Amino acid sequence: MKKIYTIALVILSTYFLSTQVGHAQSKTYTTTIAPITESGYYNIKLDNRIAGEASSNFSNLRIMQRDSLSFATTEVPYFIRNVQPTSKETKIIEYQTSTLVERDSINRFVIHNPEAKKVSDFYININKADVSIHASVRGSNDNQSWFIVKQKTPIYTYTSSNDSEVTLFITIPEGRYKYYEMELINNQSAPLKLNKVSTAVDTKTYGQFSPTLLKYADSKVNNKNKTSILYFAKQQYQYRLNKLLIEIDSPKDYYRKAILRDSLTKTNISFILSSKNRNEFILDDILVQNPYIEIYNGDNTPLVVKAVNTYSLTRFATAYLNANTSYTVNIIGDEYDTPEYDIQHFKNDIPSSLPIVETHDFQFNQFQKASPEEIKKANNAIQSIILWGVIIIVGLVIALICYKTFKKQDN
Repeated sequence: MKKIYTIALVILSTYFLSTQVGHAQSKTYTTTIAPITESGYYNIKLDNRIAGEASSNFSNLRIMQRDSLSFATTEVPYFIRNVQPTSKETKIIEYQTSTLVERDSINRFVIHNPEAKKVSDFYININKADVSIHASVRGSNDNQSWFIVKQKTPIYTYTSSNDSEVTLFITIPEGRYKYYEMELINNQSAPLKLNKVSTAVDTKTYGQFSPTLLKYADSKVNNKNKTSILYFAKQQYQYRLNKLLIEIDSPKDYYRKAILRDSLTKTNISFILSSKNRNEFILDDILVQNPYIEIYNGDNTPLVVKAVNTYSLTRFATAYLNANTSYTVNIIGDEYDTPEYDIQHFKNDIPSSLPIVETHDFQFNQFQKASPEEIKKANNAIQSIILWGVIIIVGLVIALICYKTFKKQDN
């Protein structure tokens, strides 16, 4: 009798568990750590597909050690480390100037660039004035022979630096003249009050980048919208982009607005493509999976794009590894608590210049969630089986009771 009840309980338990089948979904990304021959701390270089699929704080990343005899796995403490943090350093240089003309509606002055550093922009700080301004620029290496750099052009854009001043942004073709003569002409009968002339130079980006597997595939021109669309080859993984480099073949001189978009991650990043610059753009961990770039051509000839290169910031997981041991780096699902490891308290004591170990054999596994209809059909079928099983067991119990009752009467 007891055995029958036990069987019934097992069947009912199976039923309740089976109703949850089909609701589970497992999605894992795995790489293998290259074998090492000496135990110690290592910087494990993460595949940028692993970094792309990880949560923003890497809470779902686990390093697992596998025992070669028992095949049991053990979690390995780690912390995430970048080669160097991504950053920019922009140095503002203020130029010495000498006044040539400052009367009526004209300001003419010479900007001294004694080291002949590359210049492509001037920031002219003036007192606020309700005027329209035109600017022209000439260049010289000896302050005697002058050459045209920028023809007289209206200056429409300027922005306030404080309540009483504005800054004029004057862009010129990049050059290395030691002297620049600038003339500002306004539409009033008095000159402007100039305060200082400066520029931003030596902008540097620190950090080491790894190229992603995103490949530029093709471009398509939409004449109706006056745009070009740059497409990437389709792929299934996400990437965190930290740098974008676009190589343009033609035309020679161009200045175009562009937007990096992604239909899946809803990315929307604006930037300017210009023949004056290298067209290298630093991005702040922008998550993409199906990106494309939209370029506004206006009434110009579409750009001929030679290449579009994408990069992720190189990241390491720092951990203590044992020699001749198998390790994997895993990304499992999305909703995991950040692991609490003791090693986090020793980040500043562990040297950054550790031996680097690579990861390889990237793998992706996903068990798709069944559709609601499939789950309902499966559950109905299981319910029918369980119900008939319970009916049979109850029938056996009743039959057993009747059998014992009749047996007693016979005695």
